[in-house]
Amino acid sequence: GALLMRSVGCTINDIWDRDFDKHVERTRYRPLTSGEVTLKKAVIFLFAQFALAAVLLFFINSYSRWMAVALVPLVIIYPLCKRYTHWPQTVLGAAFNWGMLMAWSDTNNTIPLAAWAMWAGAVTWQIAYDTMYAYTDIKDDLKLGLKSTAIRFGDNGIYWLSGFYIATMILWTWGGWSMGMGWGYFVFMALIAAHFVWQLTTFDLKQPARGFYLFRANMLIGALLIAGAWLGALTA
Repeated sequence: GALLMRSVGCTINDIWDRDFDKHVERTRYRPLTSGEVTLKKAVIFLFAQFALAAVLLFFINSYSRWMAVALVPLVIIYPLCKRYTHWPQTVLGAAFNWGMLMAWSDTNNTIPLAAWAMWAGAVTWQIAYDTMYAYTDIKDDLKLGLKSTAIRFGDNGIYWLSGFYIATMILWTWGGWSMGMGWGYFVFMALIAAHFVWQLTTFDLKQPARGFYLFRANMLIGALLIAGAWLGALTA
């Protein structure tokens, strides 16, 4: 489900942004932008993805079905947000991490406050690392009249990024504690905190391209979080 909805989001993003992408060096060779794929074919592919995702609704409980329905508007509007607000990364984070809530609701038929805290921490985490990514496109975005957190933060980016990473650590630490995680979880929280510090000391506004490298480096954070949850459950 997560894989399918991520694919849906990517397809919608490419459809909405096809006229902008041709003016951005990083995206000018995407299939729709380059003409390799027509708009009609992209829309057909999008509906096929939605159809496959809809089949999965039969395998989850009713609570989670409604959660899935609530996700769809977020996925659709995210690509449009950069036209109207400097905070599109917030919508992206909310949508991208929605699966955390659905997994909890499907296994427990409820979503406790601790689960919401873990999700909120994932949102603040994504705002931070996607902002690093946004700095790589900042010149093109300004030229096209688009908005992003990178543009909003400007030269104060490092302070905003630090704040979001601190918020992430607070939310994830409290969430794990509230769920009764054992000491193993907090060992991995310390590793994540160390990785965040490394990112912040490595990030350089004068070298925006470095943001893409750090963006990719955050894949390790996801792995550490999963490993921490596993070890935390074992040591509880």
